[in-house]
Amino acid sequence: QQWYQRRVPITAGEYVAGCLLPPHLSPFVNSEGYQPPEQVELLDRNKVAEDVAEEEPKDGMTPEDKRLAVMAMPKKRKILYNKMVYSNKKKASAVNKLKRKREELDETRENKKAAPES
Repeated sequence: QQWYQRRVPITAGEYVAGCLLPPHLSPFVNSEGYQPPEQVELLDRNKVAEDVAEEEPKDGMTPEDKRLAVMAMPKKRKILYNKMVYSNKKKASAVNKLKRKREELDETRENKKAAPES
């Protein structure tokens, strides 16, 4: 038996010629951003029961309040805030793109399985 980065023993059957190899799950990925379904499954399996009450409290600001708060910021902080918002939007866009690609890949795999070659 071999130990894979999932920290569970695996058999050599997963590495037979012609089989689809299991995905490489990087240990250096942070929890934010895109995570492959296998990584999510692994995290769910290894997750220790945590209290739900420890959720971060959401700020009760309305969009109007946020707009006024941004207007009241000094110029340097406003520039920094706008850069942070831009960066977050860019990250979210990249995550959505990866999720869309994964869905398309899963669909093509399902279509290949459903319609075997003659």
